[in-house]
Amino acid sequence: MSKNKKTTIKDIADELGVSNALVSFVLNGKNKEKRISDIMTKKVLDAARQMNYKPNYLAKSLRTGKSQIIALIIADISNPFFAKFARHIEIESSKYKFKVIFANSDENKKKFANELELLKERKVDGFILTPPIGCENELIQLQKEKFPFVIVDRLFEKIRTHTVNINNYQAGFDATMRLINNNRKNIAIVNVNNQLFTMKQRANGYKDALIQSGISVNQALMKHLKFSHDKKLIMKAIQELIKEGIDGILFTTSKLTMLGYECLMEMEINIPKDLSIISFDNMDAYRVTRTPISAVVQPIELMSKEAVRILIEMMKGNEGSNPYESVVKNVNFLYRESCP
Repeated sequence: MSKNKKTTIKDIADELGVSNALVSFVLNGKNKEKRISDIMTKKVLDAARQMNYKPNYLAKSLRTGKSQIIALIIADISNPFFAKFARHIEIESSKYKFKVIFANSDENKKKFANELELLKERKVDGFILTPPIGCENELIQLQKEKFPFVIVDRLFEKIRTHTVNINNYQAGFDATMRLINNNRKNIAIVNVNNQLFTMKQRANGYKDALIQSGISVNQALMKHLKFSHDKKLIMKAIQELIKEGIDGILFTTSKLTMLGYECLMEMEINIPKDLSIISFDNMDAYRVTRTPISAVVQPIELMSKEAVRILIEMMKGNEGSNPYESVVKNVNFLYRESCP
């Protein structure tokens, strides 16, 4: 056989002197169903391995209408939360024998729409999505086309669909209360993409914690940034907050926290003596920064498992009496030196 020629099922069948159907049954895991002996199963698998057989997934998807591929479109792969989330989605999907294709939207509606169309053309079986602001029409179109999908870390109030989230309001409330209980009275929030319902809920939790504690809400202490990795913008926001005499900050993402912490170090702010901070999302780096950082810990592994579970049920058509399942997970807190 030519080195450039791909091994086919027929090649394996000819090598073993058996039928194409028998080889196909074994390679597709139907040996028990078709009552093929363990000895013959082993011979087929050994031959496939020795002959470097590679399944033709495109041909299989055309034949069965299924690709065994899940598409995951996340907001920002450079954000440690989404990087960990993507990894757990891949691990969980493999348990169901699904592969995962990854795409990144950069919180850009146009890029999200383009990635969505490209992946639909790839005939993926379903989607797990963290959609950016303003993409409701794309999600409605997915529903019209009957593509199974689950939204994670986002809520769209006008669209009924399957979602997996944390209780963002409660997490924002509890994190702010922790700062207050550390005798902080002039607490800021550095937030991003406040048009997203989930981020708005984190900010609402922050405000209500202040109000419940008898502390006035000061709009000057609420910095709602656009999606950006521009350290200059974050430095500007923090410089303005320092001028307001803040003594605590709640950062609503780990990306904001790391850039913000870097800015605070450059400004020679003493943490926690001058300023206490809490971050949404825990990073390994938080344990080894000059001042270890307290964090809201989202249950990323559990969220991933729920997202994959719901999507698999949708793809099987097993939604039953609960066509719009909304899973809400509780968070934990890791309190370190930045807000003990």
